[in-house]
Amino acid sequence: MNILVFDIGTTSMRGILYDQTGKELLQVSRLTPLIFKDEYIEQNPLFLKEQLFSIAKEIAEKEEVDAITLTAFRSAPALFDEQGKPLSNFIMWQDTRNKEICNDLLQYNSKSYEKTGSKVNAVFAASKITWLKHNLKQAYDKAYKAMVVPAYLIYLMTGIWSCDVTYGSRTGLMNIKTLEYDPEMLKMYDLDEDKLAELSQVGSIAGKTTDYFSQETGIRSGIPVISTGGDQQNSALGLGEVDSSALVINCGTGGYIIALNDKPYLENEAIVCNVSAIPDKFVLEEGVLASASGLNWLIKELFPELWNEGDPDFEAFHKIIETSPLGSNGVICVPLFQGCGSRDWNPEAKASFSGITLRNTRADIGRSLFEGIAAEITKSVASLPGGLEKEVIYIGGGLTKSSFFDQILCDMLNTTLLCYKDSQATAIGSFISAAVALGVYDTYEDAFRSARANDQVTRYEPNPEAHAEYLKLIERSEEVYKKLN
Repeated sequence: MNILVFDIGTTSMRGILYDQTGKELLQVSRLTPLIFKDEYIEQNPLFLKEQLFSIAKEIAEKEEVDAITLTAFRSAPALFDEQGKPLSNFIMWQDTRNKEICNDLLQYNSKSYEKTGSKVNAVFAASKITWLKHNLKQAYDKAYKAMVVPAYLIYLMTGIWSCDVTYGSRTGLMNIKTLEYDPEMLKMYDLDEDKLAELSQVGSIAGKTTDYFSQETGIRSGIPVISTGGDQQNSALGLGEVDSSALVINCGTGGYIIALNDKPYLENEAIVCNVSAIPDKFVLEEGVLASASGLNWLIKELFPELWNEGDPDFEAFHKIIETSPLGSNGVICVPLFQGCGSRDWNPEAKASFSGITLRNTRADIGRSLFEGIAAEITKSVASLPGGLEKEVIYIGGGLTKSSFFDQILCDMLNTTLLCYKDSQATAIGSFISAAVALGVYDTYEDAFRSARANDQVTRYEPNPEAHAEYLKLIERSEEVYKKLN
């Protein structure tokens, strides 16, 4: 059985075909650039459709596809009519046009956390849909559904309006205990339940490919399409988080720290509780909103000779910043390019570089960004119950391809880090979920062992002396954050 995984990232889309052992047979990628309009960040639904169909067609021309699974970023809604025609662009998860709506609802933070597992925030989809209702009223009134990206793409393949509960738990509208839309939350955000996609169990068959999708792509009609949940949930699964003993850090466009739990955890409002990729499990999550995205910005602006039209020369970049010593010669970076994430939910926060003198170089600024991202991640790990007590933490995502960054993070956390060579953790997690749903494997552990059987693992051990110095840096970083925000 060949399983096609669609892994929908913020700025790119991948189709990866696996055989039933988890061996990669074929991979096709397409860029999905963002649209920047003043302070707005959007994505065109029709362009996502075009790229999805293009990937599917290219794969179908080379290999047989027996099942499809999809995982995507989680909190970007748009409006659609009953035939699936877009009535708006997707408002991306980084877009903060909804911050005033959120500010007006901050008094309901405790109620929101108790019901949904998260305080009111500008990242989740609910307030973005409220913004659409208030600012694109004609489109909202005409809309049949307000859907996030994965629900739209599943509709394109199956003709069914469905949204699994991992995405539901990133709306701010779903009750984390009942896994249903909550009437009080709907009223709070002034939204209509009938305009939302029906919630379904994660890791279940959402539908089967339609004749239309088959005609457009060459993939057979009638094969199962499985919604395996959000990208971060699948990344955690793909890195081995099959029980509560593990902690996972995924550093992609943003950085996410995830622990698995058997039941909803509602004891600390700084920790987001979402539904896991494993049915009937939950994840405790902290988010750093800018990770690799901050690195791309820095290279483009300060190292333009290494940018290469969006394909940075990371090896050359590392050689430059490795000349800067631990502590970046006094430069402190607080990398909140998209605001502060879950530990403080402050969309107004800004990134800063401080401590710069005439003796500093761009190598110091580059290294300070790595140290700043690692410091933000460490602060988030510290807020999770038992986070800093984990003996081993699994890491993945594009930024962890840098062994230099990985060692900085290891020294900050003072914990052993394990990094798989195959960085496609999200796609592997989605394969694992689909393989269990289809009965190829009985357990998630069995599917994980098969998918990672021949993968290489790099082990990082902390340097106690470096850790002692980094504790001081983390403290200074937090002082800068509090003074500026």
